[in-house]
Amino acid sequence: ITQLSNLTSLDLSSNQITSIPDAIAQLSNLTKLHLGGNQITSIPDAITQLSNLTSLDLSSNQITAIPDAITQLSNLTSLDLYCNQITAIPDAIAQLSNLATLDLRYNRITAIPDAIAQLSNLTTLYLRDNNIMRADAIAQLSNLTTLYLDLRDEPDWDYYDEVTTE
Repeated sequence: ITQLSNLTSLDLSSNQITSIPDAIAQLSNLTKLHLGGNQITSIPDAITQLSNLTSLDLSSNQITAIPDAITQLSNLTSLDLYCNQITAIPDAIAQLSNLATLDLRYNRITAIPDAIAQLSNLTTLYLRDNNIMRADAIAQLSNLTTLYLDLRDEPDWDYYDEVTTE
């Protein structure tokens, strides 16, 4: 596959893939990469060389962490990491300035970093089915139009009056 230098979209979902090979970096024209429904446990640094990537789907895998290196994907507008085993959102995620959709449903996230408020282009945020207690930073996402969130023991919903929740 790595010899297909003009490839812009690659979908290898549901193929029992256990890791992303470093050779993926050779597909420099990729704008969409879909690897959902596999058995991938980590996101390799090699993926950051896909500088044209706008959509990355690694949903339904066994990923435990979002590496800071992912922030090198500066053109990324959609990041799907739902149904993994992620425990934290790194502060570095704030560097994905073009991100419009972030899907982190069905993970093990317990907190939302204040840095998420810097994602000024974010319009859709999925955080349902995690273990999040507070989500104060979300109130600063002025362009957010869709929010899926369930909080554990959240005392004050006034922060979210401007956001559509479903």
